[in-house]
Amino acid sequence: MIFEFSIARKYLVPRKRQLSMSLIALMSVGVISLVVWLVLVFLSVTDGIEKNWLKKLTSLNAPIRITPTDDYYHSYYYQVDSISHASDYRYKSIGEKSSALLTDPYSPEEDQEVPKRWPARECNWDGSPKDLVKETFGVLESLNLAAQDYEVSGATLKLRMIRPQGILFSQMQEKGQGFLTQVSYVSSFSGKSPHLPTLIEPPRVEDINHLFFLADVSLDGVNLDAPEAVKKVSVTEFQNQIESLLANIEIERMKGSSHRLQALSSLLPEGEEFDVYAPIKNGTISQLVFPMEKREGSGKIKKSQGHLHYVGKDGSSHMVSLSTPLFIEGQLSMAAKLLPYEKKGIRSLSDLRFQVQGELQGKELKGQIPWDGIEVEKVTVHTHFEKPPEVIPPWPYFIGKETFLPEGGVSPVILPKHYQNSQVKLGDVGYFSYGATTSSSMQEQRLPVRVSAFYDPGVMAIGAKVILTKGELVHAINSSASSIIDSNMVNGIQVYLSDLGSAKEMKEKLEVAFEKGGLSPYWKVTTFHEYDFAKDLLQQFQSDKYLFTMIGVIVLLVACSNIISLLVILVNDKKKEIAILSAMGASKKSIALIFTLCGGIMGTLSTLIGTGAAILTLHHIDSVVNFLSLLQGHEAFNAAFYGKSLPNQLSHHALTFILIATPIISLLAGLVPALKATKLHPSQILRAE
Repeated sequence: MIFEFSIARKYLVPRKRQLSMSLIALMSVGVISLVVWLVLVFLSVTDGIEKNWLKKLTSLNAPIRITPTDDYYHSYYYQVDSISHASDYRYKSIGEKSSALLTDPYSPEEDQEVPKRWPARECNWDGSPKDLVKETFGVLESLNLAAQDYEVSGATLKLRMIRPQGILFSQMQEKGQGFLTQVSYVSSFSGKSPHLPTLIEPPRVEDINHLFFLADVSLDGVNLDAPEAVKKVSVTEFQNQIESLLANIEIERMKGSSHRLQALSSLLPEGEEFDVYAPIKNGTISQLVFPMEKREGSGKIKKSQGHLHYVGKDGSSHMVSLSTPLFIEGQLSMAAKLLPYEKKGIRSLSDLRFQVQGELQGKELKGQIPWDGIEVEKVTVHTHFEKPPEVIPPWPYFIGKETFLPEGGVSPVILPKHYQNSQVKLGDVGYFSYGATTSSSMQEQRLPVRVSAFYDPGVMAIGAKVILTKGELVHAINSSASSIIDSNMVNGIQVYLSDLGSAKEMKEKLEVAFEKGGLSPYWKVTTFHEYDFAKDLLQQFQSDKYLFTMIGVIVLLVACSNIISLLVILVNDKKKEIAILSAMGASKKSIALIFTLCGGIMGTLSTLIGTGAAILTLHHIDSVVNFLSLLQGHEAFNAAFYGKSLPNQLSHHALTFILIATPIISLLAGLVPALKATKLHPSQILRAE
């Protein structure tokens, strides 16, 4: 084998006297490398998109769902709550059943007689009542599975969007309001989902500014269709709102909220001249406008002993009051650090002060300014904690792998991120509207809510409509409203897995455990492969993967066929050497192995080159996408489907396929010339020479 390999390597090493042969060999290697590169990049991106989509799907809906069957809803265990005083004569959700103290709340002394048409009470072997929900959670716990009940309903969301009018965070700021109405699904928030934190969008800078803007806005009238005015909160409530923000963020930079920045007068260094435009009316300077950079032909302003002294380009001199309006042609950005404050002393945002440092016209600005005419430009938001935070933030926060909603008088909601396109921001308030059936009519009910976060629903059609909120709120809607949702979707148990590939195997284990425990008639176990809203897309992903793999094999076959042409030429060129080797005792098998190894070496070399190029391309995939977008004049890949950026990880499945397929196809391609080489007659070749 070593002898044959050394001969094959010798034949493939480029030589000056065999330039044409070397060029053909390089072209063959180049073509196969190009195909390997394309196949790896394409399959890796496709596989990455599927994994990202599945991650979002299973983060929101869980890899496995356990839903009640008709037998559950018709069972004595479920129906008995409707006639029991201890259950307030209403059906209980799975979550309420799991926390209920009594498995059978029925009392013959104070409750009506059990209807004869009902099935008999479910009992264990010892005669005790069978708790279908608690025993189910017991099975899940025995299998070390994280699980949580869920509930889904439907309602109309109406948001009241209060927005600034005038300059934000200034004395000229006023408040206006608008409204947004959307019919949506409402689902209970599953904080135990280990991947949910990857879906929830962190608060943006504009959200942080909006929360500060709303800190003094009262929630009075949140249930009204059109509140007449925006009311202010009490001082204590305002202070609590500010503390919940400042305790969970670190402000790093501030900028002017408009071109006017009156605090600039306290930042100008003593004795330094700045270029400025100063309109003069009736001998008085009406305003000062500072360009961001030095500009010839303008006047000069200098701060001296706490006063501003202006010298015009004509040499005229004016003293300028510090109350004169100051403007900057751009928005001044400054590094900022919040100075220590007393919570009880904060009655408005202007009571907060910052140590700031910036630059104007190449000169340093430095000093302390109040929060007036400035807004947050850069901020670090704290969302992950090792233990419960002392001050709860107004957005979802994470402790370990569990997610928690903010607390407060108004129920928090997490909206799909497409609401951001409608200018919805954190802190916006509104209500859920739904119809409640009474004995005589249908009456509208309203539950107040506040926007606490946005999440990425992926490409699910239903995901863009689902609003996440506390389970109690969803149950309140379901308890009083006539739901139009399939009963199998309304309530159930979500089971979370660390490995999605084990979903089908775990389903089988659950079904076996339910069968042993006598629970199987009451529950249906479904994996994400069977979800109605995802099944078609999953099947399409699988079909596309098989199709692209087949195309990759075909293209590889075509590319590797170049090896046949090269080696046929090589056999013709090496006839004399083949004859000499045969005459020296080399077997036909050894001759065939030499040229087969030539094909294998070329395939292996091409695989290595193509794989290296694919890794490099995936590492710079964003640059490739930007280049393609530039060529097309629009975004090459829709962010709604592909996400903010394409996957950049090399697919292990694609790499395995390439590492196996390319060398094997190359070896097979080398067999044809190898068989031709074995049929050469050494005596005839040597006589001809």
